[in-house]
Amino acid sequence: MSEQTTSGDGELVGPDGGLPRVKGSHTGKPPIRVIFVPGLGDRLPPLVHLQREALRTWRALGVRTTMFRVRWSSDASFQDRLDRLDEMVERYEQRGERVALMGASAGAGAVLAAYARRRSIVAVVIIAGKFLEPEDIIKPVLQRNAPFAQSLSTVPKLLEELGPDDRAKILSLRSARDGVVDDEDTLLEGAVNETMRVVGHVIAIGYALMFRARRVVQFLRDVVTD
Repeated sequence: MSEQTTSGDGELVGPDGGLPRVKGSHTGKPPIRVIFVPGLGDRLPPLVHLQREALRTWRALGVRTTMFRVRWSSDASFQDRLDRLDEMVERYEQRGERVALMGASAGAGAVLAAYARRRSIVAVVIIAGKFLEPEDIIKPVLQRNAPFAQSLSTVPKLLEELGPDDRAKILSLRSARDGVVDDEDTLLEGAVNETMRVVGHVIAIGYALMFRARRVVQFLRDVVTD
């Protein structure tokens, strides 16, 4: 696997919300829509707010952003939430947008699973991802977040369906030392794996959203023009 070390608009609609009309891209090319899936903290309003504010700054880079909350601590099944995410992707695609997915921490499993199910997704970005090895997570966390527990048993099987070309469209950003997720778990074989020069799980997510936006957008543009 490759390993490198590197130093939206405001439309953030929930999974149950409608999609307002948006203007076409002034470049004449179909716009890129990034759907961001946060991790277990998606139940915490202050954290969600901070992530939304970070994504708003992506507007200046020419991409549109939307947040999809799995609601990991709900009674919904992982399969049900994947279906809802797939519906959101389809709606944007029907509007002529090129859809990329970005997931942080537990959200990485959701976007990888969605990508395995729907290859029209142009690219995937995962940040400090946790999508393998459920035995590394303490039982109370899995019990409080049933969709997360289900994802850890579902995603590894779906990853087997991703060939080299599919994996080349995945960018994995990780911290130099995570501290929450085992460092090896944030690597995905065949993907573009990059290590950011920061330490910590939450810090890595915030850093990626704020300071690695240009890198992510460049990756997306490179992939969609291949």
